[in-house]
Amino acid sequence: SLRMVMGFRRRYKAFIKNTTAGIRSRNRQEVDANPPAMGVEAASQETGIPQRTLHDWRQTMKKEKVNLDDAAILEAFAEQREAAKLRGDRHADQAIKIMMNSMFGVLGSASCRFFDPDVANAITGFGQQTLSWTRDIVETHGVRVIYGDTDSVFVELSDASANPEEALQEAEALREVVGRTIETRIREQYATESKLVLELEHIYERFLMPRLRGGRDGSKKRYAGIVDGKLEIVGLESVRRDWPEITRRLQEGLLERLFRDEDTLPFAREVADAMRAGELDSELVYVKRIRKGTVENYSGAIPPHVQAARKLSERGGDPGRVIRYVITKSGPEPVEHGVPLPDDIDRAHYIEKILRPIADAILGEVDQTFGDALGEAKQLDLL
Repeated sequence: SLRMVMGFRRRYKAFIKNTTAGIRSRNRQEVDANPPAMGVEAASQETGIPQRTLHDWRQTMKKEKVNLDDAAILEAFAEQREAAKLRGDRHADQAIKIMMNSMFGVLGSASCRFFDPDVANAITGFGQQTLSWTRDIVETHGVRVIYGDTDSVFVELSDASANPEEALQEAEALREVVGRTIETRIREQYATESKLVLELEHIYERFLMPRLRGGRDGSKKRYAGIVDGKLEIVGLESVRRDWPEITRRLQEGLLERLFRDEDTLPFAREVADAMRAGELDSELVYVKRIRKGTVENYSGAIPPHVQAARKLSERGGDPGRVIRYVITKSGPEPVEHGVPLPDDIDRAHYIEKILRPIADAILGEVDQTFGDALGEAKQLDLL
C-alpha cells in the first residue's frame, strides 16, 4: 500500500502566529488565559506578546530607529523569504528561514531579552496538540498512522488506492477533512482563526523506516522511499557527512534493489568483496569536524577523529576545523590530499562498524542478514 505524508507549512511561523492570536482572543474575552496549549498570562491585547517583553522590544525598536509593527514581523520575514526564492537566492532563503525559526529560540532562551518560557511552552504545546489532533482525526477515518514528527504525519493509504490517481484523490480528501476539522477546533476552543496550512507533501510508492538497532520500532526522522520513481532518503547514514562514502554506495544500492523487489544479497556481497580487495579504499575516508575549537581542548576518552588530527599536527600539518582520516590496524590515521592512503587499512573495522549495521537494517526487512551475504554460518547451523 502507498504511504502519504501531510505537513504543516512553515510550522513555527504558523504555531507562533496562532499562539499569539489565541492569547489575544482570550485577553479580549477576559477569560482564564490558561488553556492546554495557548495559556500565557499578562499578554498585550495588541500583539499577544507579554507586556514586559513588549516594552523591552519597543524600547529597542526606538533606539534602533526601526519603524515596524511588531505583529507584522513574521509576515515581513515570510515576504522576504518568498522574494529570495523567486530570484533563486538560496543563501538569503536559508538565512531568513533561520531567523524566522529563531523567534521561537529567543523566547525560550534565558539569555535573550525576549525570554518568556510561558510563551515558548505555549508554542510547543500548541504544536504537539495540533499533531495529536491530526493523528486522532486520521484514525477516526480508519486510516493507520505510521509515524509523526515535528510537523508531519505519515499515514498508510488503503489497498484500494493502488494507482496514482486514486491515491492522490484519497490523500487530498483526507488532507481536506483533517485541515477543516483542525480549523473548526481552533475556532471553537481558542476563539481565533487558524493560521495553519496543511499540505500534502508526498505520496511514497514504497517506504521503509529502518528499525532501531536491537529494537522493533522505526527510528525517528530516518526513512527512505520512492517518490515519483526516485529514491528519497531522509536522516539515514548515506546522507550524513560524517559517514564514509562507501555507506552511500551500500545503502542506496540495497534500498533501490529492495524497492524493486530484487535479491539484495548479491549486491551486499559484491560491495564487501570489493572493499576487502582494496578497490574502494577512496570511499573509506571519514570526514569529521573538530567541534571544540582545537584538538588540545579534548580530554578523557579521545575520539578517533581527534586522534587523527593530533597525529597530523605532530607531523607538522594543520588539521584545521575538518579532519579526513581512515581506520588502520594501528588506529586512526590522517588522510592528506595528494598523499597515498595507508597500506594497513583495518578492513575488519569497515565490515563490522560500517557495512554490517547498514546492511542489517535493510536486509532485516526481508528476514536476511549481512552474514547471509558473506556466507557466514548461522548460530543454529553450528549446533
